[in-house]
Amino acid sequence: MISEGSWTRTETDELGSRKLPGEALYGINTLRAAENFPVSGMQIEALSPLIHAMALTKKAAAMANHRLGKLSARKAEVIGRVCDELMAGQHAGQFIVDVFQGGGGTSSHMNMNEVIANRGLELMGHACGQYEHLHPVRDVNRSQSTTDVHATALRIALMQAAPGLEAAIRDLADAFAAKGQEFAGILKLARTHLQDAVPMTLGEEFAAFGSALRQEGARISPASQALAGLNLGGTMVGSGLTAQPEFADAVIAELQRLTELPLRRAEDLVSAAWSTADLVQFSAMLRGLALTMSKIASDLRLLSCGPRGGLGEIILPAVQHGSPLVEGKMNPVIPEMINQVAIHVAGADASVGMAAQSGQLQRNPFEPLIAHCLLTSIGMISSAARILARRCVEGIRPDPAACAAHLSAPQTLIAGLTTLVGPEVAAAIASSVAAGTALDEALRNHGLGPLTFATDTHDKPQF
Repeated sequence: MISEGSWTRTETDELGSRKLPGEALYGINTLRAAENFPVSGMQIEALSPLIHAMALTKKAAAMANHRLGKLSARKAEVIGRVCDELMAGQHAGQFIVDVFQGGGGTSSHMNMNEVIANRGLELMGHACGQYEHLHPVRDVNRSQSTTDVHATALRIALMQAAPGLEAAIRDLADAFAAKGQEFAGILKLARTHLQDAVPMTLGEEFAAFGSALRQEGARISPASQALAGLNLGGTMVGSGLTAQPEFADAVIAELQRLTELPLRRAEDLVSAAWSTADLVQFSAMLRGLALTMSKIASDLRLLSCGPRGGLGEIILPAVQHGSPLVEGKMNPVIPEMINQVAIHVAGADASVGMAAQSGQLQRNPFEPLIAHCLLTSIGMISSAARILARRCVEGIRPDPAACAAHLSAPQTLIAGLTTLVGPEVAAAIASSVAAGTALDEALRNHGLGPLTFATDTHDKPQF
């Protein structure tokens, strides 16, 4: 927007001329895109990992073009300096295009090209818009296209975010495993189909939460590595039009050096120009992880429900008041947040699938939606996992009395003790408990010690 009395500059494209704020680093292409897509109120600056990765890609391209004799040393150096500024988080407010946009990412890409060109012009001592000295397309975008730059940047952004997700899930799994050890000796009632089943330990239950999360976490790296094949250098449709034959290998080598990622050239650049199969696979991994977290969160809510009218076998840490009307009421707000994150991620995965199958011929114009869904999901899951570990799991306390009370049903005791003492003795013990005898006393009356669980990995019951 141009405020009254501020100085302006004029830029011209095929559609005519427009005035822009004189200090704006974006140009006429970005202005038109911002006017065309005032959709969500979320601008691409919110997708900071994508901005960072796109700047990385632009820096690598400038270095490769200079090495191939297609860009002067001065221009390559200036482009690299601007990209470094962008990767450090500077000029974020100049990325004004909505995340929901037509054109397959062209608007985001031109926003990047224009910001780099205009900031580069400032560094070179020229005014913004004097593109004869540094052009957003002929210089910043040389040997490139939105098709290969946006796709490359998205994959790099996801690969760079994956280790953080792995660490968050590993910490959450460790938190559950620690509780598994802490609760190893607490006997409780297992339930299947929400009906009473057989005895188990609370430690087994929590250790299983950790194991499930470790299994999900092990899927992150393979899904990330599958993104390493890049179409950079294929330009618009994968044929390499406007790029030197050597450019693809040169720019990917620069990206390998800058990112320290195992990046490689895609086997078929034409296929890579439109195929999003690797992104769909990555999305499915995120969905599976989120749904496992949600199942565990729902279990925590159920196990803690009450405390008087529900199961009440565990006590979640109180983090905020639950109701202005009920004094002392504490709701399971952290697990409820996890449930909502999972619902969002599952919806995002459905959107990724629909966007992937909606592309036509040599281009998928819905890549911006895929980028928004994946980058938002991976960030939300990472944050949610850290919050669940620190603000919930680490502070969970057991209620051994509640756990023991749920074991007093005769059929439960018979089912749990039969394999240990035989059906006749198990039935006799259950009858004694049903008549009012405490479980430990009933066991002693039949020549047995108190029932405990070993703390090894299998939690074998012992007398």
